[in-house]
Amino acid sequence: MELVAFIILLILGVITIISENRFVLWLLYMPSICLFMIIVRNSGLDTDMITYAKEMTSSGHHIYYLREFVFWYSLRFFYYIFNNEIAVLLFMDLIWIFVLYRTSINLSKNSLVMNNLSLGLIVVLSTSFPIFFGYENIYRQLFATIFSLYSYSLLKSNYRKSIFFFCLSIFMHNTAIVLLPIFFINKIFSAKIYLRVFLSLIISIAFIMLFNYASQFKSAKSTGVDMSLVYLFMFLSTFVMYLIKFKFRFLDLFRKTPSLIIIITLMFGLSSLEYDMISERLGMMFLVFLLFDLYRYSNTILKYSNRIVFRLFLLLVFSIPVLIFSSSRMFLL
Repeated sequence: MELVAFIILLILGVITIISENRFVLWLLYMPSICLFMIIVRNSGLDTDMITYAKEMTSSGHHIYYLREFVFWYSLRFFYYIFNNEIAVLLFMDLIWIFVLYRTSINLSKNSLVMNNLSLGLIVVLSTSFPIFFGYENIYRQLFATIFSLYSYSLLKSNYRKSIFFFCLSIFMHNTAIVLLPIFFINKIFSAKIYLRVFLSLIISIAFIMLFNYASQFKSAKSTGVDMSLVYLFMFLSTFVMYLIKFKFRFLDLFRKTPSLIIIITLMFGLSSLEYDMISERLGMMFLVFLLFDLYRYSNTILKYSNRIVFRLFLLLVFSIPVLIFSSSRMFLL
């Protein structure tokens, strides 16, 4: 049932993007993603989701909970209200869907073309494998990613609010702090782009050194297949493609996809860690930010056919792997 529902949601995503109609998004796609999440939650819990369900009734105050208190104590609070694990997860699903939709609205405000589904970022992300793994398994990371992405979308319009939500995301999942260099390069300070690039690279290198040191004490086990190298290859391929597109004008590349160069720097360092799980999961978070920048770029494409092809490319390239690879497909069976 989940597999069929996912395929239908993906098809509806294609229809929504091709139509470029906000009413199709509001009346067809948004209700469908809510219905899909109901199907997901009622199909049983897998792996980490079972742990989250058990933690709803926990009463401990160990440092493990305190350093990510926003997520853990919210989980307990919602269970206190609903007294049902599935109801809690569905309510929290509504929260991340709403925040992702608000993120899409913020992104659409600077679109060069009106009424072109500039707020369709939610369509591309909802079935993408980084978000899919989030609502199927790594739930804390999903919330940290969505809330930090919302913060990212507020950088130019509401600086203080952006800082607040970024801090909130860190206390949902501490690894969100690694996203800080991406914020620096995307005008978190009103500095010239040369200075932002320089500061972002310095901070990225500092984080790599910190994680290299911290990996000595990390208890996470290797996943067996180092997917971080796959992510690095994807980021490098995107970098080369856009560098050629912008005729090797580096500053234009930074302005259009500000997160890309920082992500590549971070992934180069993180892929050398002994525990590939760290770099794999951070790679998924980085992909979401890259998709945000790429969809923002699509809002500057004036020709309908080029814009649609580009958005469909983003949707399908990052959603179809869910159906292909066994590590993701098992959640749908």
